[in-house]
Amino acid sequence: MTADTHTFHDPLREAQEFREQVGSPKRRLVFFFGAGTSQAVGIDGVVQLTKRIGEELPNSDKPVYARLLKEAGPSATVESVLDNIRLCRELLGSDENREVNGLKCAGAASLDRGICRLICKAVKVDPPGTLRFHTAFAGWLKSVDREQPIEIFTTNYDLVLERGMEAAETPHFDGFIGSVAPYFVPATVEASIGQPHPLCPPRTWVRIWKLHGSIGWRLVANPLSGQKRIVRTPAAEVGADDDLMIFPSRQKYMDSRKQPYVAYHDRFRRLLSSGEVLLVIAGYSFGDQHIDEVILEALRANNRLAVSAFMFEELSDGRIQDDLLKHARMLRNLTVYGPDQACVGGILAPWSDPNQPAPAWLGDWPFWDRKCKRFVLGDFLAFVNFLQEFLGTRDPLVGLEQQVARPAPAAPPSTATPGAAGS
Repeated sequence: MTADTHTFHDPLREAQEFREQVGSPKRRLVFFFGAGTSQAVGIDGVVQLTKRIGEELPNSDKPVYARLLKEAGPSATVESVLDNIRLCRELLGSDENREVNGLKCAGAASLDRGICRLICKAVKVDPPGTLRFHTAFAGWLKSVDREQPIEIFTTNYDLVLERGMEAAETPHFDGFIGSVAPYFVPATVEASIGQPHPLCPPRTWVRIWKLHGSIGWRLVANPLSGQKRIVRTPAAEVGADDDLMIFPSRQKYMDSRKQPYVAYHDRFRRLLSSGEVLLVIAGYSFGDQHIDEVILEALRANNRLAVSAFMFEELSDGRIQDDLLKHARMLRNLTVYGPDQACVGGILAPWSDPNQPAPAWLGDWPFWDRKCKRFVLGDFLAFVNFLQEFLGTRDPLVGLEQQVARPAPAAPPSTATPGAAGS
């Protein structure tokens, strides 16, 4: 989509406008994090995982994995394979005499579990890029005083965000309750917006909703009733018969397995459709049609919803979906910031230089690469620095609060598809 060559967006003015929106204590603040927020610190995304799992599966499973991946199409990923396997499991049930798409009951279950174990192994590592940026983000969240709890929705199923919260000692809640093996309580997520369930913690606790599950979730039997339920045990070793709750099947094959995903998605939809909300999107390339539809429908239905999307890739390079920019031109409450261009108020245009230089004590504006003339907040590491430097105090010209060192601009990751373990 062609930008307006006669108009320019001022990065300083846009950064100040975003600061004012985030600074409003009455507006509900919601974050949506995709692949880039984990890939920024070196956690594998879905593209890397797809290749890695094909190499690390047992030799007996490699041909089946390769076949299912090929059958799913040229843009298929490991998640496409899991989706296919789980549909087969639904159709097969416990009948060992049947076969669906070359899979029998035991083989489908074993392959499903084997893939999830390898994903867990790949993303449970310490982030190569360190944990300090997620810790810094969590520390910033703890310092923010809001009338409503801050909520984070993410398609990532690694544990980087939670580890950052714990390192910063930022209280957070995800709908699981308990100590030894916390169990999922749907009522705490499904409670009416603004009227939380009695089991919910106070508003100062950050809410984290993992739309595609977590390597810390698994399906186990209740020791009393024998019925299976989802519990959170991130520190436990993954056994050969453990069902990890990574990436929800798009097909209905076991209601109890879908429960958290359905509850989280429903809350996301209801939250965006009610009242004055600022949704901040980072690390997400708008590649999940279901999530995209929820956001776009809410933008049309709720004129008090504002969405600020920070993109890592250039808006002009063709990899950002044209549909996104078409919607941004029609929906004035959707703002898309790229490193080369931005779509603000329906106007797609390149960036100018900031209308004034950064003060000497600050060095450079935390949102602008002066040398390359690029808006850098699509990089999660720069985004965290911005929150601390530009939003840590009411006026960035007054002084700095605690900050982390500004990183060098990151190289673009391989295609960041939402729903990856580092995605």
